[in-house]
This record gives sequence, C-alpha cells and structure tokens, in this order.
Amino acid sequence: MELKIHKSPYFFVILGIFSAFISISKPMLFAAENIMNVDEITPGMKGYGKTVFTGERIEIFNVEVLGILRNWEAKSNMILIRMSGGPLEKSGIIAGMSGSPVYINHRLIGAVAYGWSFSKDAIAGVTPINEMKSTLLNIPTQEKGLSLASTDWELPSPLQNDPAGTPTPSLTPESQGVTSYDFGNIKLTPILSPLIVSGVDTEVLQRMNPLFHAHGLYPVQGGSFASYPGTSGKSKLVPGASVAAILIRGDLSAAVVGTVTYVDENNVLAFGHPFLQTGNADLPMASAYVYTVLCSQSNSVKMASPVEIIGRIYQDRRAGIAGILGESPRMIPCRIEVDGSQKLEHNFEIVDNKLLTPSLILMAAQSAVLSTERKVGEKSVKIRLSALIEGYEKPVVVENVFYELDQSWFSLNHIVQPFTMIINNQFQSVRINRIDLKITVLDTRQTAYIESIRVDKKQVKPGDTLQVDVCLKPFTGESFYQTVMVHIPDDTLPGSMLNVTACDATFGQALNLGRSAGKYLPTNFEQLLRYIENMERNNNLMVRVLLAKKGITYKGEGFPSLPASMLSIMSFSNQSGVGPLLDEVITRVPTAYVLNGNQTIPVSVK
Repeated sequence: MELKIHKSPYFFVILGIFSAFISISKPMLFAAENIMNVDEITPGMKGYGKTVFTGERIEIFNVEVLGILRNWEAKSNMILIRMSGGPLEKSGIIAGMSGSPVYINHRLIGAVAYGWSFSKDAIAGVTPINEMKSTLLNIPTQEKGLSLASTDWELPSPLQNDPAGTPTPSLTPESQGVTSYDFGNIKLTPILSPLIVSGVDTEVLQRMNPLFHAHGLYPVQGGSFASYPGTSGKSKLVPGASVAAILIRGDLSAAVVGTVTYVDENNVLAFGHPFLQTGNADLPMASAYVYTVLCSQSNSVKMASPVEIIGRIYQDRRAGIAGILGESPRMIPCRIEVDGSQKLEHNFEIVDNKLLTPSLILMAAQSAVLSTERKVGEKSVKIRLSALIEGYEKPVVVENVFYELDQSWFSLNHIVQPFTMIINNQFQSVRINRIDLKITVLDTRQTAYIESIRVDKKQVKPGDTLQVDVCLKPFTGESFYQTVMVHIPDDTLPGSMLNVTACDATFGQALNLGRSAGKYLPTNFEQLLRYIENMERNNNLMVRVLLAKKGITYKGEGFPSLPASMLSIMSFSNQSGVGPLLDEVITRVPTAYVLNGNQTIPVSVK
C-alpha cells in the first residue's frame, strides 16, 4: 500500500511505516490489541488519522486532542480534536471524511464524525470506537430490510387536472418531516456525506436537495462506477479506505461515500454517525475511488465514485454503519422507458427502502424525461407504472394521462404516490420484485371540456337503457357529442328521481368520497390494491346514475340482501364503519383527451 506522509518529521515517518504494517495485518489482531478508551485520553495528546485524499491511497493527517465532550448526547461521549496536514489546512473538514480512524500511541480511539458549520478550522468530533462497537456489533440482526416511513395509510387527495398542480403530499420533502437545510447557524452536526450521483439532471437533483440535506447528504454530480488500473475493488476494505453505500446502480447511479473506521474479520464499521439511522439495514457496500478533494468555502467535498460492490451494510445506527464483506444485498430491478421525441430505455437497480425507493424512482423518472423532452411548453403525458409484488402472479398497474404546461412534475408524483401507499401500507409487509415505468410524451395539448349533456328521454322504467349524449369541446377544436348507453337496473325504485351526471376524474373522485367514503377506505391489503388499480383516469368520460338501495355498507363492503330485522338493527348501530348502501351505475368511456368539467340532468322513474 502506498503511503503519503504530510509534515513528516522523523517520528511521523516511523509512525507511518508502523501504520502501514497494521493496515495489512490480520484485522482481528488490530482490533483486539489497539484500542484506547475515552478515560485514557487527555487534552494535548497528539496522534494521527487515516483517510483517502486521492485515488485509493491511504494518507496520514495529524491530530491533537482538545478535550472530551462527555454525555454530549444521551449516553454518548465525543472526543474533540484539531486536524492538520495535507489539504486540511486549506479545505477544513471534508465531506467524505466521516469514519476516518484516529489513533493515539498507535491505538484506535474512534472515527472522525462531527463538525461545526461555518468553522474555518479543521476541528472535529470523534465518535469513540468502543461506542461504535457496542452499538453496531452487539445488536441481533434477525430482521433484515428497512422500515423507515410510517405505515399509517392516508387517502390521497382528489386528482387534479391543473397543469400547475403541486406534488402530492406523501412525496414532498415537507410532508416527510423534511425542512430546508439551515446554513445560518453554527452548530454541531454530522459531517456531510457526499451523495455521488450520475445520470441525473441538474435541475432534478436541485429539487431533491431538501430531502437529501435533511439526512446529512451532500449531493454532488459525478461519475458512475469507476474502473482504473490498479484499483483494488475486490480487496477487503481496511481502516482509512473509502467506502460507499449504494442507493442506485446501472444507467443511473447514486452512492454515499465515507471512510472505513474498523475491521474485525469480515465486519466493517464506518462513518461514525448514522446514514439514515434506520437500525437494521440492507444496502450494498462498495469500495470507492477518490478523484480529488474539491475545496469550498461552504463545504469541501471528496469527488469520488464507487468501484465494486464487495459486501452488505446491515446496521445503520447513531454510532455509524456496519457492513459485512462477501454478502449480497437485495436490490429492486427497475426499467424506465420514455417514448417521446426519442425512445430511450433506462435500466438500473434501486435499494429496497420504504423511504428512499419512491423518492429515488421519482428522481430517476424526472431525469429520464428531461434527457429527451423539452422543459417548457405544453405536453400530454401518459404514464404506466407496473410493480411486481412477491406472492402475486400479476403486477399491480397504475396508469393515467395528464396535461402539463410546464415542469410541475404533478403527473409523475401522482403515479408514484400509489406505489408509496403500497410499500408503506398498514396491513402487511410488502416485497417488491420489479418496477417498470413507461412514459409517453406528446408535445401537444389534448384536453377537452364537458360543455353539456342530453338524454333521449326524461322518464325511464326499471330495466330501460338510457342514451346519454355528452358534448365535448376540445381545446381549439370543434365540439362533438360522445354517446354513452346506460342501463337502468331492474330493482330501481319506481317514483324516484335520478340524477345523471357526466364528469371528469376529479369530480368523480369527489363524488366517490362524498357518497360512499367507506368504500374507498381499505380495511385490508386486497382492498387497497383494488382501490389503487381502479383509481379514476383523467381521460375517462364518466356517466354516473345514483340509485338508492335497501342495504348497508360495513367497512367498505356492501350488504344489499340483509333480512329486514338485521337491516333495522344495523342501520341504528352505534359502531363505526356502518353506512347506508347507495348503489351507483357508472359507465366509463375512454377518450383521446384529458377531460375537465361536469354536467348533470334529472331523470324520473315511472
């Protein structure tokens, strides 16, 4: 291993040679015999740290202990140090140094993990190694996978055809407890971890910044997986080497870069602070190659790329992350096809993660569209998302069409939201095996307004067929009539008045919630899937006839044939979830337009 010693008096030359010997020795011996407890550390002690500034070369920087911040967080101590040497004089603390091991008298004390915003000096907080070991290596890992987002399911807002519609609540950073990154205060925070992203549009990445910053990630556009002569991606990670947690790999890539702190046989500890603090985790772990250190007045950062996946991250807690070499994580295969001015396909794998998967899919879809389509101007968008769920033969399909005037991203948000509802449902654990997304874009406005409605007769009998003619007015086009045939059920109550309504998806969704809300509040996973797959589509012309029925609804299910005694008892039930049964004849006719508007006409029953 090549070493570079900065400010190298004779003492540090010997120290560097000894450090190199330790790095190539068996990790178990290094771990067991070379640890220093916090109680042994006093201000003024000097030592060194190890990290990578260029390539894969582990370099030495100087360290002086300033003091111990005891119980700075509950049951946690922090060692306060001043760092010097190499680019640190110019750069200050560097994003990507998280996890850099620090030694005093050749004994490991912990990992560089914290810093102060706007600090001019390279003053850092070190997470003690014993806290990292006790937190990360002594926790059982029976449950694999991530459980990040709340499982509480909420009914989505009604569909919007407004071309300037805002993102749906479940996908905006604010709705996930994310606030804009605060650069105005000097405070102790985890050192930012560079999120190296490739294949993603600059504007899209900027839109995602609030979400990433809230988790201590510093998005940087870079390259995908690196491959250079001499890179040792297949070799075991050693203390001071760069390590990456992979979020996406393939035609798009995203990886969070930090530094290895400690190795015990096949176990690797890194970062010294949480990545997302998910507890049990299942993320790919890769070695990384550092191109250079980019010095900045706001945040200096390592420009890096992952090299090769060599293990799996299985713990993500307050004291850092833990990975194991040689194990393979689970990722979800994804394909995004864009059919517009060009036809392109993007294939990649994405981390299986309740919080990040929907957001990363959204980011990938936006970037895929912008790679070929114009940013400003009218466009009609058709989107079809297919998700294959383990245990189900057929994929769940969410499909809709939209009109957009600018980059509102409403259409993509609206399609990804049902997917978020599925993986965060409250009924059962879900394992997604594959995601396919097809986006068709036309640079034209294909919208129409529902102008009027007429029927062939004002009085009907039970069992009749009613002809409904709906007048549609396309944008800048001539009005035309769309005929819809509606069957009046045989058990329709004579003497009743029927309201025949022609409407768009927005109004139809509002009627659904107002007339039989219980039907659209799933009480099990199968109901949720049916609800999602049957969400109203913006190009469907809906003709609806509301019918009064003798019956009740209970927890979303209709009971039209109850005995009179049971019907009487249940109608006055003091239990929630019971409501009147209102049947409705709904006829949907697909059109070539995104529809808007509604019209109603009354019809009497003989």
